[in-house]
Amino acid sequence: MRYLGNTALQVLAQLPTLLVLAVGLVLALVNRRLPRGPRGLLLGGVAVLLVGAAVGLLWSLTISRSLGAGWSSTELIRLSMLIGLIQLVLHPLGLALVIAAALAGRRASGPDAPPPGWAGWPYPPATPPAAAAPYPPSPPHEPA
Repeated sequence: MRYLGNTALQVLAQLPTLLVLAVGLVLALVNRRLPRGPRGLLLGGVAVLLVGAAVGLLWSLTISRSLGAGWSSTELIRLSMLIGLIQLVLHPLGLALVIAAALAGRRASGPDAPPPGWAGWPYPPATPPAAAAPYPPSPPHEPA
Protein backbone atom coordinates (compact mmCIF):
# COMPACT_ATOMS: atom_id res chain seq x y z
CA MET A 1 0.00 0.00 0.00
CA ARG A 2 2.90 2.33 0.48
CA TYR A 3 3.45 2.34 -3.31
CA LEU A 4 0.16 3.88 -4.41
CA GLY A 5 -1.10 5.57 -1.30
CA ASN A 6 -4.08 4.94 0.87
CA THR A 7 -6.68 2.44 -0.33
CA ALA A 8 -9.47 4.60 0.99
CA LEU A 9 -8.25 7.47 -1.18
CA GLN A 10 -8.37 5.22 -4.25
CA VAL A 11 -11.91 4.18 -3.45
CA LEU A 12 -12.97 7.79 -2.81
CA ALA A 13 -11.52 8.86 -6.16
CA GLN A 14 -13.69 6.38 -8.07
CA LEU A 15 -16.73 6.46 -5.82
CA PRO A 16 -18.53 9.37 -7.56
CA THR A 17 -18.45 7.56 -10.90
CA LEU A 18 -19.71 4.35 -9.35
CA LEU A 19 -22.51 6.20 -7.55
CA VAL A 20 -23.64 8.06 -10.67
CA LEU A 21 -23.72 4.84 -12.67
CA ALA A 22 -25.56 2.94 -9.92
CA VAL A 23 -28.17 5.70 -9.62
CA GLY A 24 -28.45 5.79 -13.42
CA LEU A 25 -29.06 2.05 -13.47
CA VAL A 26 -31.77 2.30 -10.81
CA LEU A 27 -33.44 5.21 -12.60
CA ALA A 28 -33.36 3.34 -15.90
CA LEU A 29 -35.00 0.35 -14.21
CA VAL A 30 -37.70 2.45 -12.53
CA ASN A 31 -38.48 4.83 -15.42
CA ARG A 32 -41.35 3.36 -17.42
CA ARG A 33 -41.81 6.34 -19.74
CA LEU A 34 -39.12 5.18 -22.14
CA PRO A 35 -40.13 2.63 -24.75
CA ARG A 36 -38.82 -0.89 -24.28
CA GLY A 37 -36.07 -0.79 -26.89
CA PRO A 38 -34.34 2.41 -25.79
CA ARG A 39 -34.74 1.47 -22.13
CA GLY A 40 -33.01 -1.85 -22.79
CA LEU A 41 -30.18 -0.05 -24.57
CA LEU A 42 -29.87 2.38 -21.67
CA LEU A 43 -29.86 -0.42 -19.08
CA GLY A 44 -27.25 -2.32 -21.04
CA GLY A 45 -25.05 0.72 -21.54
CA VAL A 46 -25.15 1.82 -17.92
CA ALA A 47 -24.55 -1.76 -16.75
CA VAL A 48 -21.52 -2.11 -19.04
CA LEU A 49 -20.14 1.21 -17.81
CA LEU A 50 -20.74 0.14 -14.21
CA VAL A 51 -18.89 -3.14 -14.77
CA GLY A 52 -16.00 -1.23 -16.39
CA ALA A 53 -15.80 1.18 -13.46
CA ALA A 54 -15.91 -1.71 -10.97
CA VAL A 55 -13.12 -3.50 -12.87
CA GLY A 56 -11.04 -0.31 -12.70
CA LEU A 57 -11.66 0.04 -8.98
CA LEU A 58 -10.81 -3.60 -8.29
CA TRP A 59 -7.66 -3.29 -10.36
CA SER A 60 -6.50 -0.20 -8.48
CA LEU A 61 -7.10 -2.01 -5.19
CA THR A 62 -5.41 -5.19 -6.41
CA ILE A 63 -2.30 -3.52 -7.76
CA SER A 64 -1.63 -1.70 -4.51
CA ARG A 65 -1.77 -4.97 -2.58
CA SER A 66 0.12 -7.01 -5.17
CA LEU A 67 3.09 -4.66 -5.16
CA GLY A 68 3.40 -5.16 -1.42
CA ALA A 69 2.90 -8.93 -1.76
CA GLY A 70 5.90 -9.29 -4.05
CA TRP A 71 4.38 -10.03 -7.45
CA SER A 72 6.84 -9.92 -10.30
CA SER A 73 6.79 -7.01 -12.69
CA THR A 74 6.01 -9.25 -15.67
CA GLU A 75 2.90 -10.63 -13.93
CA LEU A 76 1.75 -7.11 -13.14
CA ILE A 77 2.39 -5.91 -16.69
CA ARG A 78 0.45 -8.82 -18.19
CA LEU A 79 -2.45 -8.36 -15.83
CA SER A 80 -2.39 -4.61 -16.37
CA MET A 81 -2.53 -5.10 -20.14
CA LEU A 82 -5.45 -7.49 -19.76
CA ILE A 83 -7.36 -5.06 -17.57
CA GLY A 84 -6.55 -2.26 -20.03
CA LEU A 85 -7.95 -4.29 -22.92
CA ILE A 86 -11.10 -5.10 -20.97
CA GLN A 87 -11.64 -1.42 -20.20
CA LEU A 88 -10.77 -0.50 -23.78
CA VAL A 89 -13.74 -2.59 -24.91
CA LEU A 90 -16.19 -1.90 -22.08
CA HIS A 91 -16.06 1.89 -21.97
CA PRO A 92 -16.73 2.62 -25.67
CA LEU A 93 -19.34 -0.14 -25.77
CA GLY A 94 -21.19 1.30 -22.79
CA LEU A 95 -21.08 4.81 -24.20
CA ALA A 96 -22.29 3.58 -27.59
CA LEU A 97 -25.27 1.86 -25.97
CA VAL A 98 -26.17 4.96 -23.96
CA ILE A 99 -25.95 7.15 -27.08
CA ALA A 100 -27.99 4.63 -29.06
CA ALA A 101 -30.63 4.72 -26.31
CA ALA A 102 -30.76 8.50 -26.47
CA LEU A 103 -31.18 8.50 -30.23
CA ALA A 104 -33.61 5.57 -30.34
CA GLY A 105 -35.77 7.16 -27.65
CA ARG A 106 -36.77 10.02 -29.94
CA ARG A 107 -40.22 9.71 -31.37
CA ALA A 108 -40.86 10.95 -34.86
CA SER A 109 -42.71 14.24 -34.81
CA GLY A 110 -45.26 15.43 -37.32
CA PRO A 111 -44.37 16.66 -40.77
CA ASP A 112 -41.26 18.74 -41.18
CA ALA A 113 -41.59 22.34 -40.17
CA PRO A 114 -41.80 24.78 -43.04
CA PRO A 115 -38.53 26.45 -43.92
CA PRO A 116 -37.90 29.79 -42.24
CA GLY A 117 -39.16 32.87 -44.04
CA TRP A 118 -37.05 35.34 -45.91
CA ALA A 119 -35.27 37.61 -43.46
CA GLY A 120 -34.58 40.36 -46.00
CA TRP A 121 -36.87 43.12 -47.20
CA PRO A 122 -38.84 43.10 -49.45
CA TYR A 123 -40.06 39.55 -49.33
CA PRO A 124 -39.23 37.82 -52.63
CA PRO A 125 -42.16 36.51 -54.67
CA ALA A 126 -43.29 32.93 -53.96
CA THR A 127 -42.66 31.93 -57.56
CA PRO A 128 -39.90 33.44 -59.61
CA PRO A 129 -41.07 35.67 -62.48
CA ALA A 130 -41.04 34.39 -66.03
CA ALA A 131 -37.73 34.40 -67.83
CA ALA A 132 -38.25 37.78 -69.49
CA ALA A 133 -40.26 39.46 -66.71
CA PRO A 134 -38.29 41.59 -64.25
CA TYR A 135 -38.80 41.49 -60.53
CA PRO A 136 -41.17 44.14 -59.25
CA PRO A 137 -39.41 47.35 -58.31
CA SER A 138 -38.34 47.74 -54.71
CA PRO A 139 -39.68 50.58 -52.62
CA PRO A 140 -37.40 53.59 -52.35
CA HIS A 141 -34.80 53.49 -49.63
CA GLU A 142 -34.32 56.36 -47.23
CA PRO A 143 -30.88 57.93 -47.28
CA ALA A 144 -28.72 57.25 -44.30
